[in-house]
Amino acid sequence: MRRSDLPPKLVQSFLTVLRMQSFTKAAQSLNLTQPAVTQHVARLEELLGVKLIERSRGVILPTNHAQTLMPDFEQLERSVSLIFDKVRTLPRADREIVQIATPTSLVTYLLAPLFAELRKEGASAFPIFREVDDHRVYDMVRAKEVDFALTSMTGNDAALSCEFLLSDCPCVVFPAGHPLTGDGPVELDTIASFDFIRPPRDTSANRMIEVFERELNREFSFTAEASRLMTMEVMARSGLGLLILPTLSARLSAHSGLKFRPINASIGWRSCQLIHHPQARPSAFVKKLMKSIRCSSNSLVKDLPELISTTE
Repeated sequence: MRRSDLPPKLVQSFLTVLRMQSFTKAAQSLNLTQPAVTQHVARLEELLGVKLIERSRGVILPTNHAQTLMPDFEQLERSVSLIFDKVRTLPRADREIVQIATPTSLVTYLLAPLFAELRKEGASAFPIFREVDDHRVYDMVRAKEVDFALTSMTGNDAALSCEFLLSDCPCVVFPAGHPLTGDGPVELDTIASFDFIRPPRDTSANRMIEVFERELNREFSFTAEASRLMTMEVMARSGLGLLILPTLSARLSAHSGLKFRPINASIGWRSCQLIHHPQARPSAFVKKLMKSIRCSSNSLVKDLPELISTTE
């Protein structure tokens, strides 16, 4: 198969089905018919020669082959999206495009409120969020695909400037009515006996689990695995297992009907940092935005002092 034989629309349909957990809802989101989306996924499987989707207790899951290919699918989707985003903004020369690589939780609690506030002050900007939570973020900043990034990844890339923003504590996330329902922190030994949903590798959630397994000198029991936070939330609400997430991600999941409690542990906290390319020349707006991010990070710490810290 030649590379040109892989239409991006097939990949977009596949990824949208996973995110929406429904072929019908994916079709509505893409303004297509349900049979068209089904055909797109089938055609993609045919072209690649592997099965990409399986079902478990009504949940749509990526197969192991799909998990392996997911970074490449998402990179293709980002590339196509970037082209159309830029085209849409071309007629508006007065509007500055700002591209940021970031986890979803930091969009919710830092970036989206800041852009809304700056817009009230008269700023004219078109933000493009590249949602990523693994080591690809370094490649994106290094290649100057984004103006800067907010990430929990840590590394020793001397070519990049890294600035610590905040740490948020690990939490256990569970459906309403679960035996863990209650107030206040929960002990690590208490949660270790339950089944969990494994997050993707190279994510803060997975690193938390690995830290806890070393601390307890035992492995957690996993009943399923997912590559997207939205899918993990669906699985948790269905009773497939619990989640371990950093505070800001846990608060985001709570909006979907889940509950959470902080884990009483001094280990496993997620460290969020701002990274940018030192040789890049940020615009005045981007400089102001990064300064505002630092201030907002401090405000989050003041609002949730027991769950968020400015200490690495």
